[in-house]
Amino acid sequence: MILVLISPRAAGLPFAQWLPEMRGRLVAVCAEGSDPSEGFAEIVTVTDYYDDNAVLAAARELAGRHRPTAVFALAEVDVERAAGLRGELGLPGLETATAGAYRDKIRMKELAQAAGLLVPAFAPVRGPADIVDFMAENPGRVVVKPRCGSGSTGVYVLDSPTQAAGLTDIVTATPYEVEEFVDGAVHHVDAFRVAGDPLAAIASRYTGQGCLEHWTDAPFGSRSVDTADPVCARLVDETWRLVDALGSPLTVCVHAEFFVTAGGDIVLCEVAARIGGGPIPTMLRHVLGIDPRHLWARVECGLPTDLDAVRDRVATAPHAAFYGVPPRRGRVLRLPDAPPGVHDFTLNTHVGDDWTPARYNERKSADFLAYWVVTDPDFTALGNRLIATGEQVSAGFDWDRAESEGAA
Repeated sequence: MILVLISPRAAGLPFAQWLPEMRGRLVAVCAEGSDPSEGFAEIVTVTDYYDDNAVLAAARELAGRHRPTAVFALAEVDVERAAGLRGELGLPGLETATAGAYRDKIRMKELAQAAGLLVPAFAPVRGPADIVDFMAENPGRVVVKPRCGSGSTGVYVLDSPTQAAGLTDIVTATPYEVEEFVDGAVHHVDAFRVAGDPLAAIASRYTGQGCLEHWTDAPFGSRSVDTADPVCARLVDETWRLVDALGSPLTVCVHAEFFVTAGGDIVLCEVAARIGGGPIPTMLRHVLGIDPRHLWARVECGLPTDLDAVRDRVATAPHAAFYGVPPRRGRVLRLPDAPPGVHDFTLNTHVGDDWTPARYNERKSADFLAYWVVTDPDFTALGNRLIATGEQVSAGFDWDRAESEGAA
């Protein structure tokens, strides 16, 4: 049996198709109202998927009845849950201490710094006074973010210590950290290691400010780094150093983010022990030759996987990029058509979809209304096509801004 933790965002993924030999031998925990597709022997639902106690109780209940041989999960919220369950059940994979290092941005940076990686100046935050003190010692802009957050939710960029007082309720309710603002191009490396052997490590560069670009309502995405660029190999090397610094198991996948400064320094932003979110798996499929979630499901569950085919595909794949249009405040009046020549054009909205202020303020960086993938063997041509398609899709949307601007 395989125990699968299925977050609301992962509901509907074809787990039984990815693991056909386990059809009827899959059990799952998911949120009420989710549709985890077919192929499961038993499914237990919880009212609130973000309630750790409820999810773990349901998982333990299933484990007691079915004795799973592996625990599989894709979401950031499940990284520590799955690790704890593996420890309780004596199963291989990421364990609790290492999962904590991948989740807690303070511990993460401490370990990375001790291993010689460059990290921004940082400090834990228990109240606004900690931010003020930090800014006194580290003049300039700072970033304040949840210690265990994801998707750029709850992130604030401050220019002045006087702004810290406005975050009092937020930083006293949830563990936060503050770090210096690093001025550099944001990159991500999606890396996979199996039984101690690196399988693939794909370096990509976000457009604009990366995941913070959605604050501007501007389209953004990322594209694979030209392998002829020396920074590509340097990013990959830093990723493997980071994986070792965090005490990772021999079989692990990571989504690491780095700043590359104008002077060429590579500075850690953060890293997660999971597949990248949003359209990143769709983009990576064109490089790996297989959906990375499919690949990792088979690896994590100990099932046969053609790893040589993945290595061969990575060595010969064209450059790939994704681009997406984030939501705005307002109601969607018109939808765009897919630009010619793109792959995987996906609409996650409909005419009449209303992004009220409350909904808009809770958006994540990967909440695209539309996204797509572009591939091209020519790196320069890829970038030009990415910008052109972004302009075309953005122009295809129309919004009623007044209706939601006045909504509570």
